[in-house]
Amino acid sequence: MPNQTRARSIDLDNPFAPLAGLCELVLIRHGEQALSKELSAAETVDPPLSDLGQRQVRAVADRLSTRTVDAVYSSPLRRALDTGWAIAGHHGLEPVVRDTLTEYEPWQSFPADQSPFETLPHDEISRIFAEHIRTRSYEPFPYAEDPAAFRARVLGEIGRIVDAHLGERVVITCHSGVINAVLADALGSAFDMPVRVHHTSVNVLRGADTRRAVQSVNDFTHVLDFQTAVGPMNL
Repeated sequence: MPNQTRARSIDLDNPFAPLAGLCELVLIRHGEQALSKELSAAETVDPPLSDLGQRQVRAVADRLSTRTVDAVYSSPLRRALDTGWAIAGHHGLEPVVRDTLTEYEPWQSFPADQSPFETLPHDEISRIFAEHIRTRSYEPFPYAEDPAAFRARVLGEIGRIVDAHLGERVVITCHSGVINAVLADALGSAFDMPVRVHHTSVNVLRGADTRRAVQSVNDFTHVLDFQTAVGPMNL
């Protein structure tokens, strides 16, 4: 009980407050992945970084190289893990891999050996994504992972990381869905995807016990010197 009382006296909203008693989470979306409409549902789960994605990763790793980073956690999917290794290398660290940080799977129950973009009618694909963007919800995806189970696994892992790293800054290289789950929880939003999170964007929260305070969202200024557009398959 004394520890909880002390934690609740910490001002999580003050970005200049020392980290004593709290954990600073730096959530980084992976670099752009190499996607195409020909990929099967299984192949869309773990594509590699594209050439642009590799450049984005170098840029965000350089950006964070001057910050104190105490630990790096990562999704096991290679686009996120490669991002984690690039950042961790500047700090003499190795990424701690957690399966619970993997991306939401919109095609989880779709036949693994088929491409949804080639198999489903174009009008149906267009309708699914239009509704997803309009509602900021996973509900339009008929073959998807259960959203509540996804949020539970992500938020459970974030809670464990916060509890294990009080007084420290932790980088987590993960995915748009993971970052949005954390942001939605912190902001009390009912949306599954409240923010269109850009590749390698920096998203910062501070946490203690079960509380979270958002410090910054979707900061991708480190790619503006070389990126001028978003690929059609990389939303």
